[in-house]
Amino acid sequence: MPPSTAPGRLRGHELLAAVAAGTAGAVGEQFLRSLVRHVAEAFAAKLVHVAEASDPSGMHVRVLAAWYDGAFIEEPFEYDTAGQPCAVVTDYPWVSFPDALTERFPDDQAAIDLGLQSYLAVCLRSSDGVHLGHLAVLDARPMEAGEEDVAALRIFAARASAELERRNQERALEASRARVIEASDAERRRVGRDLHDGAQQRLVAVSNLLRAAQMDADGRTAELIAMAEDELAQAHAELRELARGLHPVALAERGLKAALESLCATSSMQVELDVVDDGLSDDVAAAAYFVAAESLANAARYAGASRIDVRIRPRGRELHVEVADDGVGGADPTCGTGLSGLADRVEVLRGCLDVESPPGAGTRVHASIPLAA
Repeated sequence: MPPSTAPGRLRGHELLAAVAAGTAGAVGEQFLRSLVRHVAEAFAAKLVHVAEASDPSGMHVRVLAAWYDGAFIEEPFEYDTAGQPCAVVTDYPWVSFPDALTERFPDDQAAIDLGLQSYLAVCLRSSDGVHLGHLAVLDARPMEAGEEDVAALRIFAARASAELERRNQERALEASRARVIEASDAERRRVGRDLHDGAQQRLVAVSNLLRAAQMDADGRTAELIAMAEDELAQAHAELRELARGLHPVALAERGLKAALESLCATSSMQVELDVVDDGLSDDVAAAAYFVAAESLANAARYAGASRIDVRIRPRGRELHVEVADDGVGGADPTCGTGLSGLADRVEVLRGCLDVESPPGAGTRVHASIPLAA
């Protein structure tokens, strides 16, 4: 069959140069979008897409970027590859069906509906040879591809493979961070409950015994018992604060608003709370609590603040947490582990944390957390 003479069809070095120029400087998702568009224009093809396999078998794929009939397909879609030419790609570096596509694959209903008759695809593989997906070019006319055309396509397929591998590594890292935070929270809850149900209750019992002893004591003994009781009360307060900082029991039992009210009750600052916590998931509520708690602690320890405002409300599909104080400002989020730990916790939920702290103008911490995290 003679080579395709579709208007605008480029070949060999011209094809390579056109796609290279079209994708130059593009990274991430923008690279994939630029790739499908410029490959489609270089091949004068009806449809070009990059699909990611859900597992190395390639039996199910999700289309990450697609260009059809002169425009992007904006709605993501996925499909099973059984009975389609895409199922063949897992076994070869590249495959080509220059014509009679629907006759070869009569079960490919999408190709029939779109009137597609030719297919060229390159397998996308990771650096260690695992099947990641494919880059496919389809047209309504016969499409002959020469060795130089395939070579050019494989160059850009290698870049697409690197992007898919990067995305996989990013997802694995996010999952790892989520597991670390989940395990940390579970341990914090366990230690917090142990302190609450064990050490704190024992301190209360000792305090009661001291009161009883004081009733029968006199003189110097009574004074010593009173001093011991004061020290015990201070130790109890410090232990209560420690338990609350680990993971407050009130958060699990009574919700975000009640937990923050309990936290603020012992603050030396004037605290204004405006909290709406209806229907929050446990992880979102925990993230909001720790953003507020860390901000309150920093304001009390370092900012010299006299007033702090805590506002937590859903807005659209996000929960917005804003904590602002009237302290000295100048907070540096890169110093210490408190704010950086908060950023990790919020980012795991696909949210973001911002800190504004100009010297002399107070500190404002703002977190936006997707409600459907």
